[in-house]
Amino acid sequence: MSDEYAERAQRARELLARSSPAAARAMRAREREAARAPRVVEEGRWALIDRQVQQSIEAQPQLVEVSPPEVEPEAEDKEAERRRVSLARARMRARAHRQNDKS
Repeated sequence: MSDEYAERAQRARELLARSSPAAARAMRAREREAARAPRVVEEGRWALIDRQVQQSIEAQPQLVEVSPPEVEPEAEDKEAERRRVSLARARMRARAHRQNDKS
């Protein structure tokens, strides 16, 4: 059964390659990639790269965190606030009075 499956899969690939140039290119690229020998990278190389990267990071200038200056909250002066509100109300009354006199 696996021989039959392999034959059908090969036939499907051939039909697809004939009907689509893009699919044919993709299949050729995949075949070339599969035929390429796997790359072997030794572990010591990665350790060397890691050390070099760590050294370059440590050699870069460091930013120093500075805490923002502490701002003391304004002391709440209730008397001054009452005066400010009272003055604002007096101005509003005067403005309303002037507008009523004009009409």
